[in-house]
Amino acid sequence: MKLNLGLLESHNNKMNIRRIKGKLILLGATMMAAMTAAVSAQVADNGLPPASNTYRAYQDASIARDSGLNQPLDLLSDFYPAITVTITDHDNVRRRPDFQEEDLKIVVTPSLAYRTNIGRHQFYAAYSGTYNYHQDLTQEDAESNVVSAKLGLDLTRRWDLDVFASYGDGFQQRGISGGREFNQFADNGIDSGPENIEFLSYGADLIFGRKIGIVTAVLGYEYREIGYDSDDLFNGGDSSDRDRESESIHFDLNWQFASQTSVFGRIQRTETGYDLGQPSLDSRQTDYLVGLRFKPSNALSGVASVGRSVRDFEDGSRESYDGNAYYVNLNYAINPFSIVELSASKFVEEPGDDRSSYYESQFLGAAWSHSLSSQVLFGAYAKLVDDDYDIDREDRFVDWGLGLDYVWRSWLTAGVYYGEIDRNSSLDGVDYDDRYFGIRLRSDLRPLLEGRGKRRVEPSSFDYPRKTEASQ
Repeated sequence: MKLNLGLLESHNNKMNIRRIKGKLILLGATMMAAMTAAVSAQVADNGLPPASNTYRAYQDASIARDSGLNQPLDLLSDFYPAITVTITDHDNVRRRPDFQEEDLKIVVTPSLAYRTNIGRHQFYAAYSGTYNYHQDLTQEDAESNVVSAKLGLDLTRRWDLDVFASYGDGFQQRGISGGREFNQFADNGIDSGPENIEFLSYGADLIFGRKIGIVTAVLGYEYREIGYDSDDLFNGGDSSDRDRESESIHFDLNWQFASQTSVFGRIQRTETGYDLGQPSLDSRQTDYLVGLRFKPSNALSGVASVGRSVRDFEDGSRESYDGNAYYVNLNYAINPFSIVELSASKFVEEPGDDRSSYYESQFLGAAWSHSLSSQVLFGAYAKLVDDDYDIDREDRFVDWGLGLDYVWRSWLTAGVYYGEIDRNSSLDGVDYDDRYFGIRLRSDLRPLLEGRGKRRVEPSSFDYPRKTEASQ
């Protein structure tokens, strides 16, 4: 009898140890998933968004298109609702160079994505919104609404076709790269709100070999158009002078020579046409790129690529552009509770006015996410941006911040954050600085829809749908 009791007690102890190990593994996996979701949002999503082409590279991997073919279609079939609310006190909310205006700003960003299979084909649709409210400067209130969809057609064992489209309207943030400067507003410019943006894009990618691996080839087409509108009576026409459309064709080749390592190349041809006031900016651009995608371990992954961009203008009086381009993004898990991201890039961008033909934007960023406990997460980031125009102008941005978040429930996170943005320019009347402090609530509503007791770790909806057109 004593022997049986001893065996029973030993068996119970082993069972308890297994339960504890299982809980620790689940906790570690859950925390890693939450932190990975935060890091996968990219350094570019923190603070002030960078220039348009730079931002797109970090958002949808356009610099390495084949890496984005499985995003976001790798989600489980389900709805992905989420919402974020921030309340921030800015000491220069409009980022004015002449004097500072303090105001309380409330931002609500709801999103809803849906992923499903239609037979052997994959379908994804998403909505994302941004609603800005101000306590005093109510003319700055603005909203953005974007809908997008992607259909992945499984044609044969070797061939796939991805068809995608996006449409939305929004607003241009104050003080960003390539935007109209505050001192360019006249007449009722002081009382006018941010410029409105309307954009449309659609395209298709024909893919060979995605399902069988080793060698993947992509032939793609994309059309994009963007229009601007301002309620500044004096400069309303000037804003629409930047309306433009572009068409691009690209070819990608990817060779996966190891289970988690591949090399890729890309050639892209883009034609851009301005609708009204700036036909002299119509251009043809060719981009060349080679790169390496790697994941030697679960702790380290990244993409590194270098290339060249050549832009010729139809107006012979404008000087052509011929320069290097690069993109690097590394993620390293120091341990299951601490992740570091390093990013660097250089791209040629469209100008914000007719005084310049283009500008190079160099981006350097770092972010650190650390779990202090199972419910407390700390994050910090820093970004340096150098915008070098073809005219006698250079803008330098220093943008950093830190935050602390508390996980109240599986579906609700609350936090506080602080940040600073400084721009120094060789152009008079452009410098500004903004200090801000705020609180935020983030809610991933899927657990509420699915009920409690779910144990498996699944993708978070915080990062979906992807943001679009934050800059230009």
